[in-house]
Amino acid sequence: MIRTAIETQEMDQLMSRLHRLFDIRITFFDMQEHEVDVLHIKPMSSFCTALRRRKTQNVLCAACDHEHLEKAKQLRDVHIYHCHSGLIEGMVPLYDRRGIYLGAIVFGQLRDPQRKPDSGWSAELKKRYRQLPEYTVERARDIGHLLKDLSEYIIARELVRYRNKPWAEKLEEFIEKHLHEKITTERLAEQIGKSASFVAHHFQTEFGQTPRQYILKRRMEEARVLIENGRSVQQTAERLGFYDAFHFSKAFKRFWESPPSAFKAG
Repeated sequence: MIRTAIETQEMDQLMSRLHRLFDIRITFFDMQEHEVDVLHIKPMSSFCTALRRRKTQNVLCAACDHEHLEKAKQLRDVHIYHCHSGLIEGMVPLYDRRGIYLGAIVFGQLRDPQRKPDSGWSAELKKRYRQLPEYTVERARDIGHLLKDLSEYIIARELVRYRNKPWAEKLEEFIEKHLHEKITTERLAEQIGKSASFVAHHFQTEFGQTPRQYILKRRMEEARVLIENGRSVQQTAERLGFYDAFHFSKAFKRFWESPPSAFKAG
């Protein structure tokens, strides 16, 4: 269940400024450890993108993120570490005034000048590694503490907050159960006894996206899971209610910037 609500516009302005100032990847993970994808941030590095295209590496990256998010939450403070590929990463957990965990500011994909590329990497991967921004652990820690200071502003302004509106939870549950069907704003409104206008105006405040954007995101995330677990393109398209495999593949590639074949098991 998604419990984090984000004031997208102001949060986006902050993240954009951080990108321009430091030119490093700084993003936000919600309470369920999902990267929030509605903010304008520096794209994932070509090095990490290449690694994550391999299923085994993608699993390792996800496990590494989870392990260190848990450590950051235990510390309730800035957490700087080397990821499983040797890159410097940092996490700043956010807690509201009631002590409820809201998510974490995550930054990194930084090359440590004290570390060399893995001897087992290909020449192309080593080249991409050397293109990463070079930072020391001390400098990364300074950025982490600056972001921690900024997090106090984020919390005070409630740019990120715990979402507890019953109607939003009801819509989230409905969407999860009906991903394979056509879901209109009117249909969402019927589920909570509100008008379509209410949903159109308030949905984005709670979910950080319009109904259409959110539903597409959830379909594409589910599609990726199905493909990675061995479902064919045709089966996945049918499961999620797409017109045909061609239209599904086109939408999938537009969303993930890679065709379904890039995520097939094996």
